[in-house]
Amino acid sequence: MGPKQIFTNVKTYLKSLTWRNILNFVIDQWFLECLGIAILIAYLVPNLGKKGGWIAAQYTVIYLCPALIFFISGLTMDTMVLIRTAKLYRIHLTAQIMSYLYASCFFFVFAFAAMKSNDPHLNLPVIAGFILLGSTPTTIGSNVVFTRNAHGNHAATLIEVTIANLLAPVLSPALISMYMSSSTKWGEYQPSSGGSSYNSLYRSVFKQLGLTVFVPLFVGQTIRFFLTRQVKWFAEKFKINKFSSVFLILIMWTTFSSCFATGAFKATTPRTTALVLMQNMGIYWFLMGSTLFITRLSHRVHSSNKYIDKAIGFFRFNKADTIALCYIIPAKTPALGVPLINALYSNHTGITDEVKEMLQIPIILYQIEQLSFSSLSIPVFRRWVRDEEEAAKAQAEEEKERLERLNQDESAAEAGNSQSMGLARSEESAESIDACIIGADGTAQKNFQDLEKNAL
Repeated sequence: MGPKQIFTNVKTYLKSLTWRNILNFVIDQWFLECLGIAILIAYLVPNLGKKGGWIAAQYTVIYLCPALIFFISGLTMDTMVLIRTAKLYRIHLTAQIMSYLYASCFFFVFAFAAMKSNDPHLNLPVIAGFILLGSTPTTIGSNVVFTRNAHGNHAATLIEVTIANLLAPVLSPALISMYMSSSTKWGEYQPSSGGSSYNSLYRSVFKQLGLTVFVPLFVGQTIRFFLTRQVKWFAEKFKINKFSSVFLILIMWTTFSSCFATGAFKATTPRTTALVLMQNMGIYWFLMGSTLFITRLSHRVHSSNKYIDKAIGFFRFNKADTIALCYIIPAKTPALGVPLINALYSNHTGITDEVKEMLQIPIILYQIEQLSFSSLSIPVFRRWVRDEEEAAKAQAEEEKERLERLNQDESAAEAGNSQSMGLARSEESAESIDACIIGADGTAQKNFQDLEKNAL
């Protein structure tokens, strides 16, 4: 297809658009529109939603909203699907290796290149924040929401984000120290070693995971187990999955309120902010695109050598699993990134509060970009996975029909056996009656013969 044909197709598509199509598109992107309104409110009234602000968002939003997201996941997710997904070791290894090692390498390369440019207009603490951003784990709430909305394997996403955040207190500090030791310019941003700061980090992470993931998920699954029919009706009637997106917007509102309240953006040069935005966009789309390319290319590449083919086949996933990986691998969480920075630099004498805020800027800006890009990709993934969903639905219907036919055959066989047994019983009864009749006739004949003898 040449450029002329592409231009013709685009022109035809634009002419076919109606006001209804445009309105449906605007309605479909309600998440981005509400997110923009939330950021505007955070800018105008930062004290309302900041941590320690008027509504105590560190409790009412930071803990409550993720807990409600995972409670809804517990209500709507089939337990057997969750158990089957937990056994898929390939997706576990792929998600964790690519999220921590593969993704962090690219964040480090971009940060190292920016640092080597020696541009005086760039804020070095913000550039160092890229290394911290790349070493943080994937997000908890947004990945589950977007994967579910895109019709991906959100059971796999739920398990992977849990594993990633459990590994974070160990892997993230190790990766940051490794990347920071690559140049003497990163010397002043080298994290402080061990101590009580790490202990507080571990407590914070496990407390957050317990209260926002494990407990609400368990409660949701328990309610679903005892009230399966009622829960399914309630979920379909009131569209409770939509509420997860609303809770996610509230989490982002709190994040930006805290950022605007501290004034972190005021100390950053415009060139640094522009560079961060561009690099974030490039890294996100590259990671998502490369994940899609690797997992789908393995379906087309085969080798006559069974060992090579087995190695290639390690990355062969269906479309639902691929969608989950496309959201897991590029995503980075500020929910753990910000506490991580505070823990790593709590005993660092050369790091002021202003520098800490600048280190957090790439994490905060990346969050809004990844939410925007993830939301835009949902309709594309929905259309892409549709053929697999239809094939799975057709296969399920065929399996259902096969089971129904099998049950009918078994019922017919049982009815035939019952009829044969009835006939056999009838024949046995007839033979018994005949035997009785014959016996009776024999007895009567004998009695008659005895009477004749007596008469003579």
